[in-house]
Amino acid sequence: MRDLLRSRRGSVAFATVVALVPLIGAVALGAEAGSWYVIRQHAQNAADAAAYSGGLTVACTLSASASCDSSQSYIYRGKQAASQNSFCNAGDNAYSGSTCGGSLPAGTSQNVTIASLTSWNGVSGNYVQATVTQQQNTSLAVLLGLSTVTVGATAVARVSALAKPPCVLALKDPITFQGSPTLSSPDCGISSNSTAANSIGFVGNNGLNINAPSYTVGGCSQTGGSQCTNVQTYQQPIPDPLSSVNTAITALKTSDFPNKSCGGSGLKSYEAGACYNGGSQTLNSTTLSGTYYFNGNVTISGASTTITGTATLILFGSATLTINGGPTIQLKAMSSPAGPFSSSVLSLMAGLLLYDGEATTKNKSVTLSGSTASYFDGTVYVPNSPLNYGGNSSSSAPNPGCYQVIAYSVNFSGNTSLDNSGCKSFGGGAPGPNVQTVRLVQ
Repeated sequence: MRDLLRSRRGSVAFATVVALVPLIGAVALGAEAGSWYVIRQHAQNAADAAAYSGGLTVACTLSASASCDSSQSYIYRGKQAASQNSFCNAGDNAYSGSTCGGSLPAGTSQNVTIASLTSWNGVSGNYVQATVTQQQNTSLAVLLGLSTVTVGATAVARVSALAKPPCVLALKDPITFQGSPTLSSPDCGISSNSTAANSIGFVGNNGLNINAPSYTVGGCSQTGGSQCTNVQTYQQPIPDPLSSVNTAITALKTSDFPNKSCGGSGLKSYEAGACYNGGSQTLNSTTLSGTYYFNGNVTISGASTTITGTATLILFGSATLTINGGPTIQLKAMSSPAGPFSSSVLSLMAGLLLYDGEATTKNKSVTLSGSTASYFDGTVYVPNSPLNYGGNSSSSAPNPGCYQVIAYSVNFSGNTSLDNSGCKSFGGGAPGPNVQTVRLVQ
């Protein structure tokens, strides 16, 4: 018995068992804290998605584009995105794609808050803030006096417009360059919604001076030089700012005009007769003034022909425009065009110089050119057909001017100076290509 009491065998094992008790507790507590970290990461993902989705809705509202969905508020879209990442307020389980089904464990609750901010970190602007939290009971942490823990995350998305909106927008197909036209653009760039690798393609062209950024949904290609340097590739599409105008004019019929066909010889503006110019028209040298609607073939030809004035030319129905022989065309757009449309459509037509809605199904392209003294001061809008753009003469065009092109696709074939600084002079300002960008800043 005495030897047994004096024996030290197993003392280390006993000490080890005693030491393991707090060690196991610490490991278990660390595992519990680790679960909080995992929850926080999930909450951050939900907050990021919620802020970005809410920001996209705000961007859609600000751009007023028919190509995006603003049927729900930014708060709805933010909470919907959070619910798709398994974070919902109590009772919020009806969102499309929600993964919040089922009840939370006892003592667990979630909260999702979406808010609009007018400034963040001292910088004014349009922001959407998403805060996602989850409160739950603790296990071992209760031994440290912590009965509940709140795990959360916050994200902030900023919505902002392009600092220098582009002057040229290709709505569907690429922007290309035929031959070696000189394209000068100190204050605005070119943009294409094409997803092709050559969405903006420079082939055999060394006469480019585009200092402002350009944008493309696809890629930029070049045969040499540094033409693609200022092109930002794989960007989000830029909405058509005149899509409502295109919809209205596409649906326009001759019966919509109060006085129907103008009749007689010579052109007549809508302001002068509330009518349209039907049949084939050959425009001889003349000065235009007003809004002119055409429902037939329009031809401008001959080097001796000079077309000047302040006008808006609308080709609807089966109307076509043909320009050949190098005429001199010097036209400035109307600030307040007239026509058989609602006031909301007419307001978007401020600064519209030419609309040609011929459909691409007819395998037709529109060619807009003239002599070296020609210019088109206003928005050229050809949404349904490729446009071969001869350009504005840099020597005779007004400066500043509003030289904007919006077309299905654009092929530059002449010397062109781009400038949208004069677009604000048309009524409330001529609508131009722009996009509200959304990015997470927190």
